[in-house]
Amino acid sequence: MKLLSSLFADEQVHPELLQKHARIRWKTVAADVIPLTAAEADFPAPKEVTQMLLDQISDGYFFYCSPEGEWELRELVAEISQTRYGIRCQPEHIVLTPGTAAGIWLVVRWLCQPGDECILLDPVDLLFGLAIDSVGARRVYCRVDKNTGQLDVEQLKSLLSPRTRLICLCNPHNPLGLAIPKETLQAIGELALKQNVMVLADEVWHEIIYPPAKHVSLASLEKEFAQHTLTLFGPSKTFGLSGLRIGFLVAPNEKIALQLRQVALQLGMAYSLTLYAQVGAVAALRYGWSWRDAFVAHLQQMRDYCVSRLNRIPGIYCRQPDATYVLFPDISALGMSSQAFADFLLAQARVAVVPGTTDWFGPGAEGNIRLSFATSRFVLAQALDRIEQAVTNYIS
Repeated sequence: MKLLSSLFADEQVHPELLQKHARIRWKTVAADVIPLTAAEADFPAPKEVTQMLLDQISDGYFFYCSPEGEWELRELVAEISQTRYGIRCQPEHIVLTPGTAAGIWLVVRWLCQPGDECILLDPVDLLFGLAIDSVGARRVYCRVDKNTGQLDVEQLKSLLSPRTRLICLCNPHNPLGLAIPKETLQAIGELALKQNVMVLADEVWHEIIYPPAKHVSLASLEKEFAQHTLTLFGPSKTFGLSGLRIGFLVAPNEKIALQLRQVALQLGMAYSLTLYAQVGAVAALRYGWSWRDAFVAHLQQMRDYCVSRLNRIPGIYCRQPDATYVLFPDISALGMSSQAFADFLLAQARVAVVPGTTDWFGPGAEGNIRLSFATSRFVLAQALDRIEQAVTNYIS
């Protein structure tokens, strides 16, 4: 582990390379700005992934691949779903998508019609709402307490109606970093079963968990829950592979998996799968786990460092997350809106963050900003020094 930890040392983050390759973060800002925006890692991916991709392209062939995806990958995803997450499934149940975002769109398009209602958490990542809007369905927000991280199951129950088609769970939760407790998931599963409602469980963050917190998959709790749950994950957060664009949907059964593949074909989504994304995913799932372990150990140190530093800045409160590598500090005591504070940091501190606006995270996000800490301690120290100085100057 000591040798692997060197993969996440300060010298492994190269701003000049990131400004060349990180196209929605470092490349989009001026050279003097530190971007803590998009939730992706600043570190090179596991070397086994790079090597397997190089081996794949070395002969110079770039052919189409099956719209159903490679059987080897589907078999591997089914095996890992069972052994690591307790989800009983077969390769026939696995639907491959060109990214986990595409998986959200696919499920919503398969299940929902104009006028249907979909329950989503508030705050939560914008992708759920955008997918719901795209089919003419209606967003129904279920508030999550930003200070305690508690999801009120009774509130969720009160939001269910005859029009409810889907409950969208983000577990672990982005941006709050909440690992939803087993007892809460049990209650949600019982509600879904009683109301005959499907649940989309986006679990893309399920491997970025900090002890003593644990991740629990809803579909692992009871066989009946699994029949009402579509579980979505992928290698992007776990192995630093966001740009590969590959996601895994675990369908309740083969019939639903076939229906999802048919919708993916109709949307043209299935034809967007590339062999190279699948080869990279196979390499990560077979050989990347020691890299993941060292990555999480580094992230836990960075989480603790950032939370401590932020909570020493007057007017800022940051709850310690159970999971993910994003923080969602409360800045409302400073008297600025989320957007105004993000603009202030960019102008005065030369640090870019994501504002807690309705467009990004829903109406419950106001008063917060989101920042990613999946980088080096050196970069984070620079950013936090700048933020602290800017806020100190503002309130003095």
